[in-house]
Amino acid sequence: MKCLNETIARMTNKEDACTDYFWELCYKSQCLKTEQALLSCMAYMDLNPVRANMVTTPETSEYTVIK
Repeated sequence: MKCLNETIARMTNKEDACTDYFWELCYKSQCLKTEQALLSCMAYMDLNPVRANMVTTPETSEYTVIK
């Protein structure tokens, strides 16, 4: 994740002509050590478009695992 984050940050900073921390403190990488943790994360991500009123159900979103 560190390599991926660094590459994206460098590319974006170059496009925006700035040197700020791209991710700031908003995003963190976290190891999901159990199946329960993985399933909880997947449910959280699948429900985000519903919470944002982008779709009515997770099944109708293009960006969910359940689709």
